Amino acid sequence: MLSKQVFVEAYPDKPIQFPEALFTPPSNREEAWPDTPDLRTAVDWLKTFMTADDWRSRRNAACRRLLEPAFGLPPREGKGRFFDVTDTFGWYLFLADAFLDHLWNYEPMYGSRVVPVLTAIGRNLPVLRTVDGVEDRVRRLVGSERRQPNGGLFELLVAAAYRRAGAEVVFRPERPGLAKTHDMDVTIAGRTLAVECKRLETSEYGERERARMREIWGPVSDGFGATGRSVFGDVDFRIPVVDVPDSYLVDKAREWLSIGASHFEWEDDISRGLFRELDLRPLQEALRDNDILTAGTQMQELLSGRYERHANYLQAVRIMHGMTPRHMDECDLAVMLKWKSSSAAATDAKARDVLKRLADANNQLPTDVPGIVHIGFEAVDGDDVERIRYEKILASTERFDPKGKPLEYVYCHYLVPESPPREAWAFDETVQWRRIGCSHPRPLAPGFLVLPDEAGGRWGTHWQV
Repeated sequence: MLSKQVFVEAYPDKPIQFPEALFTPPSNREEAWPDTPDLRTAVDWLKTFMTADDWRSRRNAACRRLLEPAFGLPPREGKGRFFDVTDTFGWYLFLADAFLDHLWNYEPMYGSRVVPVLTAIGRNLPVLRTVDGVEDRVRRLVGSERRQPNGGLFELLVAAAYRRAGAEVVFRPERPGLAKTHDMDVTIAGRTLAVECKRLETSEYGERERARMREIWGPVSDGFGATGRSVFGDVDFRIPVVDVPDSYLVDKAREWLSIGASHFEWEDDISRGLFRELDLRPLQEALRDNDILTAGTQMQELLSGRYERHANYLQAVRIMHGMTPRHMDECDLAVMLKWKSSSAAATDAKARDVLKRLADANNQLPTDVPGIVHIGFEAVDGDDVERIRYEKILASTERFDPKGKPLEYVYCHYLVPESPPREAWAFDETVQWRRIGCSHPRPLAPGFLVLPDEAGGRWGTHWQV
C-alpha cells in the first residue's frame, strides 16, 4: 500500500487546487516501488526541452483532467476523456513522472502504453544523442506535435534500433511549405537508405463502439444502482454494437427482474449474455489490507472473477475514498458490464490494414535512394481483431505496387501494452516484415524497438501462447 496521503480541493465553480506535495516523492521509498533509472533518464531529458514553468503548467493540467471524474465533475466528451487531446505529450510525460515519483497519480492502463516506450528511449539515449538532428526532432515532439506525439516517439525508437545495429542515422529537417520528405537517412553496411516511419493510431470504430455502449448501458446501470443491487453482466454481441437497439439491454434487465432469479442468461440474434448478482466479498476482503484503484484491472478481476487482456468493461460503484480520490477503501455497491462484439463486420472494421499508411510513406520516399518503411501500431483491440489484421497485412503488402520507387522492405511493428492486476505493466512486441522488390538482405533484423534485446523472445504472433 502506498504511504502517501494527498489532499486536493475541488468545487464546481473553481479549478482543482494542487499542493506541491501532490507531486513530491516520499522521503523513504518502499521496496515495492523501486526507481526506474532508464525511465528517469528519458523524463529528465525530455523536460530539458521546456521551461520549468511550462512543465509545471502542463503537469497540473494533466493531473486536473485525470482527477475530474473522481470529484464528480462533468465528464469530458471525445476520445481523450481522461486527458486533454491538445497536449497528449504533456499527459504522457505526466504519467511517466507519476510512475517515478508520485505513484498515487499514476493511471496504469494508459501508463502501460507510455512507460515502456519512454523507458526504451531512456535506455537508448546514449546512441540517440549521436543521431544528427535528434534535438530538433524532440523539440517538435514536445512543442508543435504535442497533440499527437506517437509518430515522433516511434521515430526515436526506430532511429535507436538502427544505431544499435551500427548504422549512421540523420533526421531530415522539416521543410515547411514544401512537400513532405522521408524521416531519416540511414547508412548501414556501405549503403544509404531512405527510412520513413508511420504510426497507425487505434481504431476510431472502436471508440464509436465504446461511446455507443455507454449510451445503451447507462440506463441499465443507473437503474440497478438506484435499487441498491450489485450486478455483473457479460454480453457478446453478434451484430455491430452501433446497430443494437436503444432499449435492448434495458429490456433484458426488466425480463430478469420480472423472473426474480439470481441468474439470467439469454441467446438471440443480437447477442448472447447473462446477468447475475454480484458477490462483493472478494473485493471487500482485498480492501481490508489495501486501498484499490477504483478504475483498474485489479478491480475488474475482483468483480468479474478473472483478468482478461484488453477486455471491455463499464462499471459504476459506490465507495468511500481511500488515500486519493481515485482509490477506494470501502465499496458496498457495484454494477459492472463486460462486453465484446463478435460481429464479423465489427471485427473487420477494427482490424485496420496498413495499406494507406504504406502508400503515404511510399509517396514520401525518393526515387533515387532505396527505401525502407516502418509502420507501428498498438494491437489492443483483442486477439480476434489482430488475427484478421495480420492476414490483411500479409495480403496488402504482397500486392503493394511502389509505383517505380525503390522500396525494399516494409516492417510492421505490433506493440501490445497491458496493465495486469499485480504488475506495473506488461508489454508484448512482434515484427512482421515483407521484402518488396530487392535482393539485398534486411537492413535491420526483426528485433525489439521497445523491449531490451536481452528480454528474450519467441517465434510467432503475440496472440499465440
